[in-house]
Amino acid sequence: MQSLPSRSILRRALLAIFPWAPAYLFERADFWFGQTNNGYWYYQFSTTRLEADVVSFALGGILVAYLLRPRWAVVQVFLSASLIYVLFYLACPTYLAGTIWRSECYSFGPDGLAGVRLCTMMFSFGALPAFVRASYKEDKLNKQLRPWIAIFGAFITSVVTAWFPLTAWFSGVTYLAPLVPFQAALLFGVSEIAVGIQAAKISRSIFVAAASGVASALLLSGFLWPLLCPSCDRSLLFLIVPSWGFFALLGGVLELGLPRKLIVGPLRHFNPRLEDIRRVGIAVVLLFSLWTLVSFQFWDPSVLYATSISSGPGQLTLGVPTYPYVAGYYNSTQYRICCVQIGVSFTKVDLKALAPNNFLMAGMGVQSPNCCIDGWDFGWRADVFVLPNGTLVVSGSTWETCDGNANCGGIMWEHLRYHAERLINPANISTPVYLRMMWRYDKPNFHADWYYNYTGVHWQKYGSFKPDFREGRYFDIGVVLGGRGNAPYQQAFFFQFGVSSKVPVSGWTVRLLYPSFQYLGVWRLMEKARTIQGDHSYWKANYRWGGYPYLGVWAKGNALDPSIEKNVVEFSYTGNVDMPERTLLWG
Repeated sequence: MQSLPSRSILRRALLAIFPWAPAYLFERADFWFGQTNNGYWYYQFSTTRLEADVVSFALGGILVAYLLRPRWAVVQVFLSASLIYVLFYLACPTYLAGTIWRSECYSFGPDGLAGVRLCTMMFSFGALPAFVRASYKEDKLNKQLRPWIAIFGAFITSVVTAWFPLTAWFSGVTYLAPLVPFQAALLFGVSEIAVGIQAAKISRSIFVAAASGVASALLLSGFLWPLLCPSCDRSLLFLIVPSWGFFALLGGVLELGLPRKLIVGPLRHFNPRLEDIRRVGIAVVLLFSLWTLVSFQFWDPSVLYATSISSGPGQLTLGVPTYPYVAGYYNSTQYRICCVQIGVSFTKVDLKALAPNNFLMAGMGVQSPNCCIDGWDFGWRADVFVLPNGTLVVSGSTWETCDGNANCGGIMWEHLRYHAERLINPANISTPVYLRMMWRYDKPNFHADWYYNYTGVHWQKYGSFKPDFREGRYFDIGVVLGGRGNAPYQQAFFFQFGVSSKVPVSGWTVRLLYPSFQYLGVWRLMEKARTIQGDHSYWKANYRWGGYPYLGVWAKGNALDPSIEKNVVEFSYTGNVDMPERTLLWG
């Protein structure tokens, strides 16, 4: 008689802590290692957080489906996912760091839906076992509710099988080259074979099975559409939706067989064992879908995108996506400063070589992190643009980016949160223009400001941005491990100064003058610098300032040409010699 209460207590205890508690405790452990400056374990936990959350809800969902009836299992997992949302995004610890209050709440993302997406994904992994169990109840299910249960279950199954490649595609990210076919297969709905089998098993209807694939494609697309990706062509959806319906229909046929009225001609003699074919179909789905979990880290690095170019205010190019780019970087250990500065001189530019939609850009880029949440970081740029008509424009921009771990909603995203620009009129195009980015404090707020000057014009502020209160009020400079390049380029170069254009252009020479930073209240020149090309120009793990190498460009510094003053680099388009990476410029 005593065993029944013990079992009941154990059952209730398991239902109270699964599937949400292991995921939450894993996240809390990661924060604890971060706050105690245990860097090794902090990054070990941080790089596997999303996988740990998925496993927690997947295994917890199996346990809950075993302990409860399917309908109550779905409700319990929904409550667990809702609790995770509250704990991660609303009821988050806030603490005092120095004189600043900081919160550990995760980022809602640019569209405010990062938390909803993360919890939907976790809910789906937890609820799937309950729907699988429900599919075996067959005639015990309410006949009127069967089609709706099938369609809802199809959406849940589609999230589990295609979430990572689909969300990456909507964010403009693809797998590394050898793995692209896996992403393509899932985008076009191969996983809907399993969805169709399950939907047909629940609804006992091939039509509902096909409809469930179409409905899943439309629901997921609408759910992910607000993700920012201005340069993405989403017309592929016109092919994806019918493709998902086709594969779901195929799954329905594998479960229920062809309707008798369609068994005509040669099909009368075609009588395969559907059970064997179903097993092969499910095996294919498992191969592709599970591989997306195993290969979650093998995404092609993303770069900041551009929109349009014009000399009008607010219309300048806002980033450097797949553009050619060559740069120098500060070859130092990492440390943090308030202010950076550089000079830009277009000593030679053949304006006739600049097409109407092209430009030549030179300037600097740095990185800064937030206080508490790994993966959410910020890129900053200050540049001078030369447009085809000879117009000079100073530009300042800042992005927020996330790497795709749990505190980013499980999705990689980037967002241009501020851009400023101003037309300038120096005496001639080669007049040196100096740029500064500085953190300032005016009670009660910190803000980041952009400045420029040139001969006859004192320092002028042309941009100012008030950051999120969780941001670090400083810039990172130096080199750290963490870039996504191939060895020996698996580093992030926090302070870069370089040249780019929308497409390669000939006939130019640009000098970048005295890259420097303020440390302990004193301006210091960069004591040592080397070169880097666009495909390795990482300023954090998944993001670069350039897209590919600027072929045909050579760089000269004091280490290569003693006639050039130290702390000055000259980039020139020669057309026949490519700049090797890690070439010493000075130091």
